Amino acid sequence: MRPVRPRIGFVMEQTLGHVAYAIGLRDALAQRDDFEARWIDVPYQPEREPLLPVVGKNWTLRGSLRAARAVRAELKREPLDALFVHTQTIALFLAPFMRRVPTLFSTDATPLNYDTLASHYGDRVHAAPVERAKLAAHRAIVRRARRFTAWSEWAKASLVSDYGADASRVTVIHPGTVLSRFPDPSGRGPRREGPLRVLFVGGDFKRKGGDVLLEARRRMKNAAELHLVTGAELPVEPGVHVYRGLKPLSPELLRLYADADVFALPTRADCLAVVLGEAMAAALPIVTTAVGAHAEAVENERSGFIVPMDDADTVAERLDRLASDPELARRLGERARAVGEERFDMGKNANRIADLLLEMTERGWRGA
Repeated sequence: MRPVRPRIGFVMEQTLGHVAYAIGLRDALAQRDDFEARWIDVPYQPEREPLLPVVGKNWTLRGSLRAARAVRAELKREPLDALFVHTQTIALFLAPFMRRVPTLFSTDATPLNYDTLASHYGDRVHAAPVERAKLAAHRAIVRRARRFTAWSEWAKASLVSDYGADASRVTVIHPGTVLSRFPDPSGRGPRREGPLRVLFVGGDFKRKGGDVLLEARRRMKNAAELHLVTGAELPVEPGVHVYRGLKPLSPELLRLYADADVFALPTRADCLAVVLGEAMAAALPIVTTAVGAHAEAVENERSGFIVPMDDADTVAERLDRLASDPELARRLGERARAVGEERFDMGKNANRIADLLLEMTERGWRGA
């Protein structure tokens, strides 16, 4: 008789790049038949919710309340054999469930990682008593988790040193993307004639350094077109194309990746931008800053360029090098794709996550 498959709940924060991450994870695991996935999305919809006493607009509290309600409802329907919780932002009230269900806790950055970038997100570090309470709350969540996945060594180091996680139970698994969604890079011919086509993908235009990229283009010696995928309203400017409202991994967005010559994200604040994995999949050389874990993802001078923050002159110089040396651009793009295949392939990485979850299930199910 065939054993009952384990039921695994995937509790997914749905903000910013986590939306694309959840889509990629779900797609990559769709072919697995050795467990039943229950997807518990926690969307960010502040406009649909009234202000709550004490909680106010705080997304950590709102998201954690929503996640706890959703997990409770799922457990009332049927037991779960394991939980995958992504991220710490929605985990504050999940401790009661984590006591009962083995939990793999996933994070792109710890709260203390985030605090180093908070000002660029329009947030702030609170008074010492509040920060101590926040630290204690998140340490309690870490104590309840059975295992951890971190998007980067940067996040893992903080989980271990700041929150007390056992390093042997933390696996670094980069976010990545589903490579099969992108054209085979071997089919990319020589760069087409005309200006260098630079792709930027960032909803928060200023935080992602879109203004730096605009200024860099004005300082370039070579001609360049900018293709900006963003939520910002920008003035019309010759050679600058703005695309608003594109969905993650939509056909329109994939077409822009296929048509681009280089991917530029001179960001002021990111943990590990999911779009870097998409640029790798598209075999594009990458120009970005060393914020968060970006220097772990982009190999300076090998798969792209790491540039100083707020340095339009250096961004312009690197883009000029790529415009004037197509062979360099090709080599960097090929290496970017190789890094993507090695470390940012969502197919491989999602299956590593699934295998960790199955190891945690009390049934230890391995199929018929």
